[in-house]
Amino acid sequence: MTLSTLSTDSSLLQEVNYRKDRLEAVNRFFEDLNQRKVVDGYIYSLSRYGKVFAEQAGGRLCYEEESTEQMQTDTIFRIASITKLFTAAAIWQLSDDGKLHMGQPVCSLLKEFDAEPFRPITIAHLLTHTSGIAPDYGTVSDAYYQGAWFYIYQTGLGKENWISAGLSYGLRFPVGTQWMYSSFGYVLLGAIIEKVTGIRAEEYITEHIIKPLGMSDTSFDPQPEKAHRYAIRHERAKAMFQKLQSGELTVEDLHKDEEIRMPSTGGGMFSTVADLQKFGNMLLNDGKYEGGHILSRMAVQRMTKRFNTEKLPNYAWGAGGDDRAYGLGPDLRYNVSTSYTEGTFFHEGAGACALFMDPVEKVSAVWYVPFHNEVWDGIGIMGAHNVIWSGLE
Repeated sequence: MTLSTLSTDSSLLQEVNYRKDRLEAVNRFFEDLNQRKVVDGYIYSLSRYGKVFAEQAGGRLCYEEESTEQMQTDTIFRIASITKLFTAAAIWQLSDDGKLHMGQPVCSLLKEFDAEPFRPITIAHLLTHTSGIAPDYGTVSDAYYQGAWFYIYQTGLGKENWISAGLSYGLRFPVGTQWMYSSFGYVLLGAIIEKVTGIRAEEYITEHIIKPLGMSDTSFDPQPEKAHRYAIRHERAKAMFQKLQSGELTVEDLHKDEEIRMPSTGGGMFSTVADLQKFGNMLLNDGKYEGGHILSRMAVQRMTKRFNTEKLPNYAWGAGGDDRAYGLGPDLRYNVSTSYTEGTFFHEGAGACALFMDPVEKVSAVWYVPFHNEVWDGIGIMGAHNVIWSGLE
């Protein structure tokens, strides 16, 4: 596969101080993952100093091995937990407007928290995965674990009050004493956005973040007119996009049979690498984008700074109590396996995709690597950022 014209523009590479030979290495890295069937395809986009200098795609659009449709740089894909960065940004917007604050008890906004042991939980605890509420499946070694979704959907309690149902799990640990990944916490942040604004969280994020950034390919629900551009990861999705494309199914149809409709703020968005670059560069530019402000400079600085200056034990996914650096929204991990600058903030999304922002090197990197047969491989994340950062001059 040849590099795109944009990627081989020597003058642009010189302008952003990036080595051409290492850009070729980046492309070989992703193409090798594809050839070895670690992934079914890939898309990546790299920018520095606010300028996109590389975009490339390879592999197939659909999970089916016989598929001949190719992945494109404008392919739309589910960004999964990268959605959480948008949710955090929305919370910080509301903080900028004085409508809430990070140390505010959640019980002051959601009545379901006005009981022990939930009263000490603050908005900051939800943002940093330190609240102790039900963690995601797979984070703990417990064959009998039943998380928030079990209580919401399997017990029937969610039909009456999904927040109370999800809290039925109780707390995994005392508030603020550990880090344990909880997507349910970010769904609750969506409920807070709705309580404060009076509109659905998805609508607020669309109107106040997605549209102002000109992210025309980004949405919570699929866009029927663009159904042919979505990456297909399973049979159910294939059938849905075919029906959307033919007009047999509408977006409204996707929700009409839902008995429980929670905010999709934990992982429900679709986007492209180009759109995510707009969001990433806004954060690297202290909240500014094309002359306007999405967030204040102080909000971005606080959002991307470590929440807890002391050790924060992490027992998720077998970490064994290692310290976990985390911001009020983004991940801040920095260890022996990382090549980016300390202070780089980011988020991954299952499936897998990643958005990394290095404020020292002024680099924003986005990539999408749908794993073959949904078998997660760390090289798709850890290996990728090491190769990408190796080209910086």
